[in-house]
Amino acid sequence: MPEGPEVRKYADALEAVLTNRKIISLEARTRDARAWLKENETRLRGKRIERVFSHGKHLIGLIEGGFYFHSHLMMWGRWQTFVPEAPPEKDRRERARIVVAGGAALLFSAPIFDVGEGDPYQQIDNLQSLGPDVLPYDHNFDEAEFRRRLFLEKHGEINIGAALLNQRIVAGLGNYLRAEVMFACRLDPWRKVAAITKQQLKCLGKTAPELSRRAYEHSATASDAERELMRNDTRLVYQPGREYGTRHWVFRRTNLPCLHCGEPIKQLRQPTYNVEEGEGETIDAPSDDSGTEKERTRIVYYCANCQKTEKRKGEAGKRQKQRTRATAKR
Repeated sequence: MPEGPEVRKYADALEAVLTNRKIISLEARTRDARAWLKENETRLRGKRIERVFSHGKHLIGLIEGGFYFHSHLMMWGRWQTFVPEAPPEKDRRERARIVVAGGAALLFSAPIFDVGEGDPYQQIDNLQSLGPDVLPYDHNFDEAEFRRRLFLEKHGEINIGAALLNQRIVAGLGNYLRAEVMFACRLDPWRKVAAITKQQLKCLGKTAPELSRRAYEHSATASDAERELMRNDTRLVYQPGREYGTRHWVFRRTNLPCLHCGEPIKQLRQPTYNVEEGEGETIDAPSDDSGTEKERTRIVYYCANCQKTEKRKGEAGKRQKQRTRATAKR
């Protein structure tokens, strides 16, 4: 799934092509947007797009006259811009098409695209509840608000690995960034939020925006020196010569040596709560009232030695049993 840095790059691309240009047409295939455009599309023609920006994993465009468009890419969505060449013919993957004088932007494979009138932060529920952007435009991460949201009483018994995926706590972290942030802070992904130390909290508040910025600017979280090391040592990558394999410290480096201690990187599924719809595998898990609730799991990557994690074999077996029960019920 595209995370904050990747969505920011899409916002930059749309900003360059669409901003200050008049809308020729705006089409959408998502249900609510299509219904709204059926009644209002003519009101948008000739209006200028004033700004395109991102907040976490959300992309927002402001249109003169108090209109907006909004997208969330979920797992497979992507934007593509066309300038000055004309956009291609429509295909079944297309979800939205914005054509302006001299350019166009097409949204593919994303299930969420909204268009409407008013303040998008008032009109769209998920925007109202977002935490501070991990990649703020002014480079000033709202660490105080991050701390306040993280330490709400209801989060105390949640694992920090799950908490960092909660977009209501901090917007923009996804699976690769949370793994890299926890590794940089030498933080056990299963440590309860209530048990986070002041030093660990300080590291999180500093490292999360720093690594997000690096991922945005360099498409990697590992340093240039570490990437060069991985390029030159075939033991450190799965496939020598592939740049993707040199981008991160732990993310998708299962069983490869840790760059810092040499122990093999591990992976394990971890329950997550209150993340955005569509992230992770859903299984049935028992709830506190002996009913059933939907619990999502994500693979977390970590160095057991550097991050001082406890043995997790028992938990891995428990997760497998729950998946087996869920499959049997179907």
